[in-house]
Amino acid sequence: MIQRYFLALLGLLFSINGIAQISKTPLPCSDDAIMKRQLEGNPNALQELAANELFIRNFIQNLKLEGANDRSHDSSAMYIIPVVLHVFHNGDDGMISLEQAQSGLDVLNADMQGLNADWADVDPAFEDVKAPLDVQFCLASIDPEGNPTTGVNYYDDSLKMLNEGDLFAHAWDNFKYLNIYIPKYTGGEWSLFTAYAYYPSIGRVEANIDGVFYSSIRWGYGEHSDLEDGQEWASVVTHEVGHWLDLRHTFENGCSAPGDFVDDTPPTTGGTIEVEGCFNNDESCGVSTNGENYMDYNHDCKKMFTQGQVDRMTAALHLPARSNLWSEENLNATGCSSSFATIENVADNNMLSIYPNPANDFVFIELTEIPEKITIYNSIGEVIMMETNPTKLYQLNVENYAAGIYFYQVDFDDSSEKGKFIVE
Repeated sequence: MIQRYFLALLGLLFSINGIAQISKTPLPCSDDAIMKRQLEGNPNALQELAANELFIRNFIQNLKLEGANDRSHDSSAMYIIPVVLHVFHNGDDGMISLEQAQSGLDVLNADMQGLNADWADVDPAFEDVKAPLDVQFCLASIDPEGNPTTGVNYYDDSLKMLNEGDLFAHAWDNFKYLNIYIPKYTGGEWSLFTAYAYYPSIGRVEANIDGVFYSSIRWGYGEHSDLEDGQEWASVVTHEVGHWLDLRHTFENGCSAPGDFVDDTPPTTGGTIEVEGCFNNDESCGVSTNGENYMDYNHDCKKMFTQGQVDRMTAALHLPARSNLWSEENLNATGCSSSFATIENVADNNMLSIYPNPANDFVFIELTEIPEKITIYNSIGEVIMMETNPTKLYQLNVENYAAGIYFYQVDFDDSSEKGKFIVE
């Protein structure tokens, strides 16, 4: 069976090499470009991809057979992935703030969870197949040496800001963290191409050369982003993490089988970035196109994954290249333990607002009702402050707090709110 998948992948590699030779425009996010990067320094890449595909197919088959009988391996289980962001800048140029860094992850988490603002506006033709993945990407608060960290590292390097040189030299342990590299431009200059990623590969993880590369000009929202708050182009991060979890483009192989290896994404042509619209290439293969899919190239119309894609990502999370990341042992080691995890945007939710975030002297916690208790934890889970008689507008003095990430829990009569804030 593995030999059959290996031969199929080998044939695919030859075909995409031929396409690359006649293509005039480099497509860093295209499948042929990803495949070429997979092969760099890894002579076993094709065999590994074939074995991964076999595992994923078997996993999904078993997942469908088990149904609701085993919740530990299905797409409703919660997965937490520790993240480290490596930001490359030249002085202030490209030096995104911690707030902008977090905003990019907020977009990713909302998209994955189906909490994006336009989730309810999906084309009715795909309403029955859209699905969320219960995953949270958490900025690490403990570094590989066990020290507190914001999960965001800055490197003042004019060449690496242009994605020139060995950015992997700064990698943290790929078995413990999803490394996201953020130069100003992934292609060395401004272009429509924003990012690229790698498919799961135990060889690349062992070599510490796995992860996602992303242009800071489209990472979240802030002073160093070209995007206006809420602009859909920020969801390219969701597209790239889809690749990192073994998803292909919806237009892969055009109208021909096996397409993108997912049954409920209709075939379509594509491969050219579309900056507007949801229905580009519609009916190009004789069926309605799921142009609102995160894995299409409609960069300003990204709304959903299908259940088949969620099943595939769930399977990929159990591959050797990904499974240790969300283990409880690793979450404790990286400061992303589920006791602190939250998918809420900590700057604004239904019960409270917290500001400024990041802060230097005071943090204000504004509440909709008087809580029973407010607890503050440091990055390793130690209680450093507890207030049992708070007011609806609570002022927290952080002047003597060391720079880093802190967590709060606000307990009400019948509920609690959790989140985190940054002290600069």
